[in-house]
Amino acid sequence: MTTTWTIAIDWDRNNQYTDSYDDVTSRTIMVDWFLGTRSVYQETADDALLRLYLNNADGRYSPENTTSPLYGKVAPFRTVRVQSNDGTTTRTHWIGWIESVQPSVGVSGERLLRITAAGPMQFLKAAETQIALQENQRTDAIISKLVDEVVIPPALSAGWFVGLAGYGEVGVSTWLANVTAYKLLEAGIVTLAVAADNWVDRGSAANNGRNTFNVYRAIADVAVAERGRFYFDRDGRAVFWNRLHTQDALPSQATFTDTMQGLEYEFAGLENFQNEVSVTCHPRTIGANANDVLWQLTDAITVPAGKSYTINVQYQDPTNQNARIGAKDVTLADLTFSEGVAIVSIDPKANSATLKISNTGTLQATLATASVKGRKITDYGQMDTQAVDGMSIAFYGRRRLKLNMTSVDDYEYARRIADYEVKRRGQPRGMVRQMTLSSHGIDGGNQHPQQVERTIGDVITLTESQTAHTGRRYLIIGESHRLTQGSRLFETTWYLEPAAEAPFPWKLGVAGRGEVDAATLLAF
Repeated sequence: MTTTWTIAIDWDRNNQYTDSYDDVTSRTIMVDWFLGTRSVYQETADDALLRLYLNNADGRYSPENTTSPLYGKVAPFRTVRVQSNDGTTTRTHWIGWIESVQPSVGVSGERLLRITAAGPMQFLKAAETQIALQENQRTDAIISKLVDEVVIPPALSAGWFVGLAGYGEVGVSTWLANVTAYKLLEAGIVTLAVAADNWVDRGSAANNGRNTFNVYRAIADVAVAERGRFYFDRDGRAVFWNRLHTQDALPSQATFTDTMQGLEYEFAGLENFQNEVSVTCHPRTIGANANDVLWQLTDAITVPAGKSYTINVQYQDPTNQNARIGAKDVTLADLTFSEGVAIVSIDPKANSATLKISNTGTLQATLATASVKGRKITDYGQMDTQAVDGMSIAFYGRRRLKLNMTSVDDYEYARRIADYEVKRRGQPRGMVRQMTLSSHGIDGGNQHPQQVERTIGDVITLTESQTAHTGRRYLIIGESHRLTQGSRLFETTWYLEPAAEAPFPWKLGVAGRGEVDAATLLAF
């Protein structure tokens, strides 16, 4: 099998990768990329990253070179894509956006361009969540709404921008997003009674005194509550697994017996061996009075004629400044003007509201008083539950794990999580953390077909004779690849965690999986 690699950059942002200078494969000195997570049982993935080194001997990739055919195009926010073709299948291995470009200096120096690119997670971290209060919603439904809050949809490189030349011709230079194309979300097992109300980080010097909570942290909060997983796949799509996904004994796609080039093995590692688990949940109090004051205007606001002002207000409890406040049934009240008149509207969110003051008159208007009222949802603190494996502690010492679950308000559910975590982490065992393979990037050989095909979510079986680690099944949770030497050397590292083993979790109506504690075990 001969593999053809294509590294391309969409310099013109037309989502085509076919313009004259888009294919940079022949100028690639080295490219490496990463997807997924590196840590076992991590619910939310790290950002996808790529490093690309290009031959810049003729200066075409120097952003300030006015004679370059790419002048004005070598800049952040251009998409980078890595693909392979084995004669039958074209696979996308990575897609993301340029973060920075760094040309090397000196006409007698190495004359390279260093590109750093990142995946869609960067947009989740940059966007502050303004999601509405979520009541009795499944975890996947909440995550879907959070992903939709991001301005630039993942898996798309051409976005539609109102009023921006070259980005406003729908279906010509840009395309409206198909929201189903970039999300692969399993139905959540958990329904959260209330969520988004306590997603607040109090203002500090680090964030200029602003109350913030980004979309990435909100998704992480929901994924933790589900005990599920969230990541972006090779095509840049947002993927969510419910908690049963990793508990199912998925079939193994490949077996390796002393054939790997590198292996990182440990016994009773600190990251996966914990015999005392504490889970913190956050019960809420929902007020009965729809006239609770959530915010009051303290300084008058003057709006010139024909202008509109927008202000964001955070819900507060004047009797307890440390409480995180959400609200429902939110209304605007107590409006008075000391001069003129304007239209004031409110867009309520889970823990804040946006007020718009529109002065359509010919004279300035001054808003003197205003209040936001509603039913207060208060998170005063937390409740802790704990599970321990006493025998493990007696034999191996105490190993603690603490989990803080902001969106979990059910103490009994928190207790079940603690029990589950102790059961899967409470005894020491050997574990392969990562394994490395290498092959000729073009001519193949060794484990080359597995390197290009296996990805996050696949299960492999490992045997390593020196440690007597035999026939163990692992789930790929992260993948890292490197192409060098003109694509002739292809190195792959998979990050792993133990996969579920038989007996399989119990499933209603599935043959061979209904005899509890015989052919099957109850899943969490």
